[in-house]
Amino acid sequence: TRFATFWVENGEIVAPLNVMRFDETLYHIFGDKLMALTAERELIIETDTYEKRSSRSARLPGALVEDFTFTL
Repeated sequence: TRFATFWVENGEIVAPLNVMRFDETLYHIFGDKLMALTAERELIIETDTYEKRSSRSARLPGALVEDFTFTL
């Protein structure tokens, strides 16, 4: 939830989400529960830069996943 995660209903943002952890396996996220990926990709910059310099990053699409389970 570090990079703005929102509760969405009927394609509309309803509310921001607070700190949550997901309780899903990668097999479900990228398998039978994956509905779509965005064409646009976002640059995710490595945040592990305490006391050192990091140049790692990733360019990733957004994912639409159905029936996603979260835990507080």
